[in-house]
Formats: sequence, C-alpha cells, structure tokens
Amino acid sequence: MQQNIDQVWPLEGFVQQKNADSGLKMGFVGLGQGGSKITDAFAGIKRINGEQVYPCIIVNSNKGDMNDLKNIPARFRLPLIGYETGVGKDPDIGRKAFEENGSTIFEVIGEEMKDCNIIFVVNSMGGGTGTGAVNILVDAIADFLHVPVAVITTLPRPNQVESLNAYNAMVELAPKLNEIRTNEEDDNGYRVLQSLVILDNEKIVKEHSEAPEVKNLTWDLYSNYKVASILHEWSVLTSLESAFTLDAADLLNHIILAGGVITFAKKKINLEEVTNNEDLINEIISTYKGRNVLANGFDYEKDMRSLALVVVLPRDRKDRINQDTLEVIRTRMKVELPNVDVYLGSVTYGSKTNAIVYTMANMGGLPERARNLRTEAETLKKLSEEREKAASGFDMGGKIEKKQILNTRARLTSGNPFDQVAATSENDSQLSSNRNRVIKNNPFPKR
Repeated sequence: MQQNIDQVWPLEGFVQQKNADSGLKMGFVGLGQGGSKITDAFAGIKRINGEQVYPCIIVNSNKGDMNDLKNIPARFRLPLIGYETGVGKDPDIGRKAFEENGSTIFEVIGEEMKDCNIIFVVNSMGGGTGTGAVNILVDAIADFLHVPVAVITTLPRPNQVESLNAYNAMVELAPKLNEIRTNEEDDNGYRVLQSLVILDNEKIVKEHSEAPEVKNLTWDLYSNYKVASILHEWSVLTSLESAFTLDAADLLNHIILAGGVITFAKKKINLEEVTNNEDLINEIISTYKGRNVLANGFDYEKDMRSLALVVVLPRDRKDRINQDTLEVIRTRMKVELPNVDVYLGSVTYGSKTNAIVYTMANMGGLPERARNLRTEAETLKKLSEEREKAASGFDMGGKIEKKQILNTRARLTSGNPFDQVAATSENDSQLSSNRNRVIKNNPFPKR
C-alpha cells in the first residue's frame, strides 16, 4: 500500500510490508460537509496500483462543498436533491432532506458495502445535514442491511448553535450503543450501534496549534488524516503474520462490535534509550493512559470494558518481546485494570530504533467533553440571552420635530418630480435648459 495519504500524511512503514493488507473490511458513509471531508481522507488510502482500499460514499446538501474533495469518485458523491444550497445548520431540515432522498442513497450503500464487516457513518455534530441525518441512517443500516454499523463523529468547538445541535443529536445517538432489537425474520437480536468514535475538535485544535504532527496542514485536515491513519494502521496490523497476532476477528468481536465508545492511543519508544526490559514493559503498559489520539477525559478505571494492545518492534530487535513478556504485560494490566479483558499482539517491521505501541479500548462511558455537552450548551445559550438583553439595542427615540419652511415654488400635482421642472426664475430657466444632460446621467434609471 502507499505510504502516504494524499501524498501528505505519512503512514507507518509496516503498511508497506509484503502481504500487508487491510484486515478489516470497512466502509465509510460521510454525511454533510464535515463527514464528507473525513470520508475523503479514508478514500485517500490506496494500494500501490492506486486502487482505493475502502469503499467510500458521501452525502451532502450543498453541492458546492463536494467540489473540494480529492478522492471520492463522482458517482459516489450523492446530493440531497431539492436542498442544493444547504440546510442552514438546521438538523430538522437536514433530516427531512435525507428522508426525501433516502431511497437512492440507501440503494447505493447496500450495493457498494454489502460485503463489509462494518459500515462507519461519519459526520460532524453541530451543523444541519450530518447532525440531522446520522440517527436515521444508523437505524436504516442496522434494521435493513443487517451489517454492523458504527459512527465516527466530531464535537464542534464551543458555539451556541452548534453545541446545542450536537447535544440533541448525541442524546438520541448514544443510547443506541445499548439498544438491542430483534430481527423479525429469525428472531435474532442485534445491537443498533456497535461503537462510537468521538473526535473533540476543541482538543484537536489545541494539540495541533501547540505541537503539529505534520506541518503546513490546517487543523481540520490534521484531524481527518489522524483518524483515518490510526484506524487504517490498526486494520493493517491485524493482517500481518506473527507468532503473536491479534487478528481481525478478535479486534472486531471484542473491541469494535462490543457496544461502546472506542478510544485510541499510540506511542513511539526509542529502544536506544529504553534498554532495560522492565522500563520497556512500563512504557508499553502506560500507553493507554497517555495522550489520546482523538479525545481526552476518559475514566479508564471505571469505564474500560476491553483493551487491545499491539507492539510493533524493529525486526532485528524482536527478541525484546516474546510470549513470556506478553504474559507479564497481561498480568500487570489485570492488576491495574481488574475485570477488563486484554487482547495482546506483537509484530515486526523494518525500523532500526523505534517500537510503536497501539492501544484500542472499548469504553462504557463518554469522554469528558461529551459528558458535559449539555452544561456547555445551556451555558452558551444563557450567555447569548444575557448579551442580547444587555445590548444597546436599536431604539433611537422618537423623531425630532422641525420648523416647517413654506415653499413658494409652484407645486406640481402629477407626473415624475424629476421629469418636471417649474421655471419660476432665471435659475430655474437655466436648469430647464440643462434638463437633457441631467436626465442622461440619472443614477435612478427608468424601468
């Protein structure tokens, strides 16, 4: 596979190894402007021959927003007909627009993604199209395609309208993680929403401004490539041959399809500096508690249900991790995280000095920003009302009476006042003689 997304964002070297492929058959459906851009980043992940790795479809009301996409083929850019100029950050209109166009959209999704292990619906909370359509599409895929469905969503930076929109949509979406419905055809139960990946824009903007991982990228592109790369790298990890493989089935069944919020962490360890095996084990175990890739503020001790951890070692240093080492890590983590199922793996790649540790956790709770979204929305609403109340307003008082000046000129009773000039003096006669020149340059042309 190619080593960069859009020739901009570097992927780790192991994605180019012989026999490296995507172990997860994932599909992505982007809703609205934000969701479309994230999905376009996934569409930018390609094999050496230029073939797209994952099927990607985007849906948007504003056709102009689709023009900036780099990778989505034109036939998979689906407009919401009748709403081509957008929905004005109104989720109710966004939902209505999707319902009116849903038949065609659903047919394309069903045809292109019928072989996927999981379909990710991708949106940005806060606007109109993605916020309004996300819940109805999740229900449709779960109920009628019978393909596991997850959501990748972004939380907006604090904003009165967008925070309120995001909160109302999340109130409907998050409970679907625990909702089990019954298939009428065979009476089998299925979870409506298998997992939820949350990107906190406020966190990502701050992180990018302080320490950009890739320079010369705007924060939104940084965010889009970040989530696309981490999920793709995990997918490739499950395909690599190893004596200690964490395969795709384990990752799917115990982490991604377990009905929780998914959180990612990634750490590089310089093995030239960490030479002691005990120090290496400590570095590996602490990875999940470090800076999370997409959102912060998880309660790991209280909410973690299961954890996948893979160590990627330089090929000539693979002896640093063996089966015994993995069991030591598992035992230590059981003490640190009792009642949490831990799934471990180790693979090798061509690096000379750096080990890379990946963790993916299934959480039974939301990150801090999402938990506090109601308070944020209410606070912003209250501040807006207070500002409006304290504003100077537009009352300038009543009109001031002025002394009336009698007009001694002849009064015209009909016609256009600019077309008729009463010549009451020599000056008026001169004005009348210049009439044609004045009218020729009239700034109020006749219609």
